[in-house]
Amino acid sequence: MRLHSPLPYFAAALMLPNAAPAMAASVCNPSAELAIPATTEGFYINLLTGVSAPTEGGAPGFDFNPYAAASTAPSGQLRFYWGAAATGNGGVVSSGDRYAVLSPGDSIGPNQLYSRAAITGDVSAWQTGVTRGYLGLRFRNEQSGQINYGWIQLSTSTGLGFPVTVHGWCLDDSGAAVVIPDAIFADTFGS
Repeated sequence: MRLHSPLPYFAAALMLPNAAPAMAASVCNPSAELAIPATTEGFYINLLTGVSAPTEGGAPGFDFNPYAAASTAPSGQLRFYWGAAATGNGGVVSSGDRYAVLSPGDSIGPNQLYSRAAITGDVSAWQTGVTRGYLGLRFRNEQSGQINYGWIQLSTSTGLGFPVTVHGWCLDDSGAAVVIPDAIFADTFGS
């Protein structure tokens, strides 16, 4: 389901620095609580519609797919899949293809480094056991056709990364950069 955040202007301003009230177009799903199965399909998630499913066909226009890779050593390691290259989808990386664990106050926008690497992506930072960390991302909004920025809040486990839980996400559907809210504000999103 698509949820427009009922944030007052001051809260939207925390997420979207320098944005005028009319530009604060937050789309959030603050309490998704999706348990990601440790399978080669994982779970496909469409961030705009909120539709998620264990198959690609079940979540048309999916933007993000955490899954367990079969061809890693050892097999079953957490990986992220972003769909077809034409989508422009990708996750924020600290360098190369190493997916970063972000924190409140971090920005996500056109100035960050992104990767689309799936099976070769480095998710070692997420395999250390992360409690409610943030994965920054960009994706092509299938409704507007433009790149949007946002974050997904995840918890992972030590070892292969599983079990994994997607707690929720938030994005700006105007294409503006976003800032991960501080801990007090994050409590509004079920943190």
